Amino acid sequence: MTINDLQAFVMVYDLRHISNAAVELHLSQSELSKRMRALENELNLQLIDTHNKRRLQITPAGETFYHHAHKIIRDYENMMHDLAPNRPTISKNLVIGSIPVSGQYNIAKKIAAFDNQHADVEIKIIEDEGDQVVKRLSAGELQAAIIRDTQTHQLQPTDFQKQPLLTDELKIILSRDHPLANRAVIRLQDLAKQKIATLPPGSGVYEPINDLFGRQGLTPNFFFESTHIETLLGMLDDSNVTFLFKQSVLPFMTEHVVMRSLAVPLISQLNFVYPQRSGNQLLTDLIDYLTVTAHGIKPQPTMKH
Repeated sequence: MTINDLQAFVMVYDLRHISNAAVELHLSQSELSKRMRALENELNLQLIDTHNKRRLQITPAGETFYHHAHKIIRDYENMMHDLAPNRPTISKNLVIGSIPVSGQYNIAKKIAAFDNQHADVEIKIIEDEGDQVVKRLSAGELQAAIIRDTQTHQLQPTDFQKQPLLTDELKIILSRDHPLANRAVIRLQDLAKQKIATLPPGSGVYEPINDLFGRQGLTPNFFFESTHIETLLGMLDDSNVTFLFKQSVLPFMTEHVVMRSLAVPLISQLNFVYPQRSGNQLLTDLIDYLTVTAHGIKPQPTMKH
C-alpha cells in the first residue's frame, strides 16, 4: 500500500464513480479498478460496492478507511513540507509559469518583492495560456505554476501539490447598451440565445462557462475567441456578452461596459502548483511568503544586496 493508493481511494470516495475518478487521476478505468481490488485484498476487507453502475457505494469499512487515509495523506503532505528545509536546494533559480493574471492579482509584485529580499536568487515568471503552462509544468520545464482550479484538474494529483492563493468570482460583462445591462443579477437562462465572446479553451474561463451551461441543459453560443481581455471588451455590443473573472477584468473596465453577477455565483480558486516532492527550500520559502502576504501579514525583510 502506497500514498498513491490512498490518494486514489480518496478520489474514488469523493466522486463515487470509478471512471470519473480515473479521469481525474489520469489512469485507465481498469488500472484504477485493479488498484482498488489490490487495496481490498491487502486489507482483506471490502471497501466499495460497485453493483450500482451509476454511483458506487462505500461500505462501513470503506468509511473507516477513508477517514484514516485522509488523515495519513494530510500528515504525509505536512511531513514533506516540514522536511523540505533539511534538503539541499539545488538551484537558486526558479522559473514559474502563470496564466496572464499575475499583474491583476498583484502576485507578480509579491514574487518580485520576495526576489528582492533574497540575495543570490533569481525568479523568472513566464505568462502563457493555461494549457501551455500545465504542459510545461508536467514536462518539468517549470518549477511551479499559477493556474486556476479548473486547470489543476489536468495534472496528476499524486504528483503535484497545490497551495490556494485567492478566490475570484466569474462575472458577466456587457455593453452599457445591452438590454440586460439594467439588471444587477442575471440568470443563465436569460443568456441562452446570447452570442458569447470568450477566452479560448485552456484559459480557465472557457471551461466553467461550458460547465455552467451544460448543467442547465444549454449550449453556449460562442462566436468569438481571443486571448486578450481588451479585445473581448471591444467586441461587446447590445447583442453579445462575455464572461470574465472580476479581479482579472477590473483594470480593463471602461465607461462603455458594465459588470453583472450570475444568479448562481461561480467562484474560482487561483492555485500555486508545484511537484509533490520538489525538495526545493527556495520554493518552500516562496510558498510560505505568498501565503503569509495573502493574509496581510508583513514578513521581515532581508534585503538583496
